Amino acid sequence: MFSLLGAEWMSRISLSCFAFSYAITMILEISRIFFRVPVRWAVIVLITIAGLFAQSTFIWLKMKADGGAAPVASWQQWCLIVSLGLAVIYLIIALRRPENAFGVFFMPVILALILIAMAADDTTGFDKTNTTTWSAIHGFSLLAGTISVALGFVAGIMYLIQAYRLKHKLPPRAGFRLPSLEWLQNCNRRTLWLSTALLAIGLLSGIIINVQRHSGSEAGIPWTNAAIVSSAALFLWLIATSIFEYAYRPARQGQKIAYLTIASFVFLAFVLTFVILGDHASNATATSGVEVSQEEAGT
Repeated sequence: MFSLLGAEWMSRISLSCFAFSYAITMILEISRIFFRVPVRWAVIVLITIAGLFAQSTFIWLKMKADGGAAPVASWQQWCLIVSLGLAVIYLIIALRRPENAFGVFFMPVILALILIAMAADDTTGFDKTNTTTWSAIHGFSLLAGTISVALGFVAGIMYLIQAYRLKHKLPPRAGFRLPSLEWLQNCNRRTLWLSTALLAIGLLSGIIINVQRHSGSEAGIPWTNAAIVSSAALFLWLIATSIFEYAYRPARQGQKIAYLTIASFVFLAFVLTFVILGDHASNATATSGVEVSQEEAGT
């Protein structure tokens, strides 16, 4: 009986549940700038954990509804898993460095990804046929690379704000302390190199999958697919920025590395928007085509 009640309760979890939890976390983090509350930190941690539980349960239920398919079955689940990864990273860093206001920068990105997931609800799911080891490597590396790029963006924004404050000799606010420039700079460099390596693995495994699926096709291998072209463009951008950061010594210091990681995130956002909107448009066209065919058949 209790298991049935628990299953029924969990089935009522929606996107708005954990989005609301993260929104409260962001508001509480912002409130640290203005006033002190002794129990606020404990409340932030508990609400974040509740949001993580609700989001993990939601993704698990969606996976069960899809017949136990891979967690990344659509662009909606892609955005949800990326936001879940960022939320986990936020909680870990925040627990280790409770004096720093990480949530002010993490939560807007997490909430934006959840909003994109809501908008991508009607997009076509990914191809679940011929799932192989290469498919798992492809999906995991691209997911982890996306999380790394987003983490670099957050660290880059924090670096620029901290650098501006120190340059203009502004006193730190009591509840708005940021990590040192050295810590943020190291984080930026690591995320840049890590994201480049992960997206390289993702692109290479994607090429292998593409060759395996279409090697015997008369039409040939579709190298002009929007996802392939956009992924290749993003990878080339990250390669160029990594080489620039490695070869040009001044780029390793100061604000330049922060600008590079922020630009990489903007590039990634543009690529994902292009692919998701393209998928949305093709799905809408297909739906309207079916409706027209049904109307013609009815007449």
